[in-house]
Amino acid sequence: MISFKQRWWSRFAFAASVGMAQLMACSSDHPRGDANVQRLGTLGLALEATAQSGAVYRLRNAVFAVTDVHTGKFVQFLFSEDAPASARELKTSFQPGNYSIALQDGWFIERVSSGTGSGGVTGVGGTFTTGGSAGKGGGGKGGTGTGAVAGTFAEGGAFEGDVGAGGSGAIGFGGEGNVGGSSGTVGTGSEVEAFLLSDAVQFFTIFGGDDEFVDFLFQIGGQVVDFNHGTLHVGIDVIEDPSVCQTPPGVTDPKRVLLESNVDAVQNIALSDVFAAIANNGGMAADPDLIYQQIYDSYASAKNAVLTDAVHCGDEMTNGVPTLNGFPIDCDRIEHNHVSDEQKFFATAFVNRMDLAPENGAHCGQQRVVFANRSNAGGRAFMIVEAQIPNPHPELGIQGCAPLAQFWLDQNDMADPVARGARLAQAFLFGDAGLADAGFGPFLTATNLTVGSGQIRTNQFDQGPWTLREFKLALDGQNIKAVPFPVSEAPNGQLWNDAINLPQGPACRQSFLDAVDQLLTNDPSAMSFVVDSSCNDAESRNDFSQFYDGQLGDGFRAQLEQRLAGTGLNADDLANRADFAGSCIGCHNEANGLFLGNGVQAPFSNDFVQVLEFATQCGNNDPGQCFQPSPALTQVFLPSRLQVMSKILGVAVVTDPCNGGGSGGSPGAGGSFSTGGSFSTGGSFSTGGSFSSGGSFSTGGAAGRSGVGGSMVFGGAGTAQSSGGRSGGSAGRGMGAAPGTGGTDIGSAGAPEEVPAPTPAPQIDITLPSADEPVEQMQSDDERIRDQYGDKTLSGRSARVTH
Repeated sequence: MISFKQRWWSRFAFAASVGMAQLMACSSDHPRGDANVQRLGTLGLALEATAQSGAVYRLRNAVFAVTDVHTGKFVQFLFSEDAPASARELKTSFQPGNYSIALQDGWFIERVSSGTGSGGVTGVGGTFTTGGSAGKGGGGKGGTGTGAVAGTFAEGGAFEGDVGAGGSGAIGFGGEGNVGGSSGTVGTGSEVEAFLLSDAVQFFTIFGGDDEFVDFLFQIGGQVVDFNHGTLHVGIDVIEDPSVCQTPPGVTDPKRVLLESNVDAVQNIALSDVFAAIANNGGMAADPDLIYQQIYDSYASAKNAVLTDAVHCGDEMTNGVPTLNGFPIDCDRIEHNHVSDEQKFFATAFVNRMDLAPENGAHCGQQRVVFANRSNAGGRAFMIVEAQIPNPHPELGIQGCAPLAQFWLDQNDMADPVARGARLAQAFLFGDAGLADAGFGPFLTATNLTVGSGQIRTNQFDQGPWTLREFKLALDGQNIKAVPFPVSEAPNGQLWNDAINLPQGPACRQSFLDAVDQLLTNDPSAMSFVVDSSCNDAESRNDFSQFYDGQLGDGFRAQLEQRLAGTGLNADDLANRADFAGSCIGCHNEANGLFLGNGVQAPFSNDFVQVLEFATQCGNNDPGQCFQPSPALTQVFLPSRLQVMSKILGVAVVTDPCNGGGSGGSPGAGGSFSTGGSFSTGGSFSTGGSFSSGGSFSTGGAAGRSGVGGSMVFGGAGTAQSSGGRSGGSAGRGMGAAPGTGGTDIGSAGAPEEVPAPTPAPQIDITLPSADEPVEQMQSDDERIRDQYGDKTLSGRSARVTH
């Protein structure tokens, strides 16, 4: 066991590694409220928890490193041993801003119990404290503490469970007690084996004078200790379990089937590879470097540009002001420097967005790859390539997308991140052989990134304010051209104010009223705000120009209040929901923690990004380094997207009970993929019907009981050609307690049900528009195509949504 003195020195080693010159607080560029007054917010780190059994646990030798994620600079560290032993919480204050807090190695957890013994009156070294570790200052193992001079931590009772029963003098760091004969009551402590279950790095935002929440979850033998209490509440709760939680085999890891950000996996792809694939796939023979350069050359005006034939900032002017779609856009930004540094971008994530697939199967959602660049001094730039995947078999409806879902689900069983990344890079760049057999081509083709399909977005802060922009690909003779496009689903903020006389104003406010239904759900993952394209802003900026609640005019506020009657929401709630679900900058930063009405709060990003570009330990039993996803992803969006995977495949995914996962529930007993086969978040299986290729669940093949922690076994899976369910009741993905007994490999578990023919999806032909088309015409064509996608996505959002 490492001695306490050895642990203590880890604090100073850490301080030296980051440099004392960086120990300073940083504030956000745009705090809410009065710009002239920045109220401090409090970070409180709770140190003790009481279990249901009455046992008290204390976090010891814990070094928390706080970093400003906006700049990447270290701000401050907090050390658990700086608090008096009687303190249950360690507090400090921060300026408003966005931060990460990382628990460093060297911590341990102590089980604390009370005991009485004879000991000296406290001396100079410190007073007696509740929960103090008598074992460190008491007598020998099991002995009585002396009343004279207290020993140092290295002396006295060994800190191994057999601790001194009496209180020594001071419990400081080697403090000495006075001679005395009075008795005192102190706590005794013994170290317990503990494991950190949650990510070691957490994120929080201080707006000023507010309460924030961060969770550190520990497994202590059979007890789960959740540090969630305080003012940034890294506090305490305890749940006792009869056995040590072990992740069962077969759980579905969202970081493999939805968002792969392991450094060893994403290093398989470079941004130059992406543009080479876009230029050459689909029978094209375009210039990949030119496509890339056109994107960043658009940040410059024509007179300052590198390329002569790209679309430049200021090519469109309104009343003498550079615009796009009639709304202002910043020109000659420093991001233009990226025009020549494509090789400095590095991948941070592959992202599976099949949740964007329409229920009717008009397409199969998006496949994305994210890149970051820190080459501009002090800057941060990002590019995300968002390819919309066509359904190769629209005659099968949404079932035509099932092979793509299965491709990602198979990633779950691959432990090697390098192998996972190589498989994904192959599918994105060149096409996967198994997917090719099902009709899918490479994900990265020009037609998957154009009008009516996907897009390329940039997100950067090389200079203020932070801004997000969008691009579509068009055909320029024999080449491909990147065209700046208004930011989808991000309306200009002034349109919310009926007192401002914008020509688009009346029509856009009516479009907002028509879109209210998209925001009435209380599930943040299901909210969307798709409005008429004439309302979409030129860029999404971090200057609160898209903070819609702050721009509501009185007349439009009254219209919204009338429209919202009986919903429990008011106009401010609706505007905040639009900010979160529609505005890009809202979801990425400005809507962090916003109250959305009806008890709903917007989740948090990683300070302008959803995947942080600074790698840290992956955690959750995943070895190596990962680019960390945001709390919005891990807590809200990824769980919802797992349900979509279940719906497409007609099988229940199994969440990890050791990582906050709920139980899997039961597949539906009937219905098509769109209405059946979904599962609840708890409970044991109902009749585990076999599902056929038609997507309906039959009753053949009874399923076994659900296992511990909501793991499941499934009923037999049937095909249209089989005479019944095959493999009826076989164990499913998870640790099912007992396999079902119904069904055989040939399918004798019961008569098959008649499978209804699938409802065909609309067949939509996506072609590259001419680069000479006005952007207004491209937007009109984009809307016309998206109207064919039906009403809703598989996640319940508007089927016209793009993000």
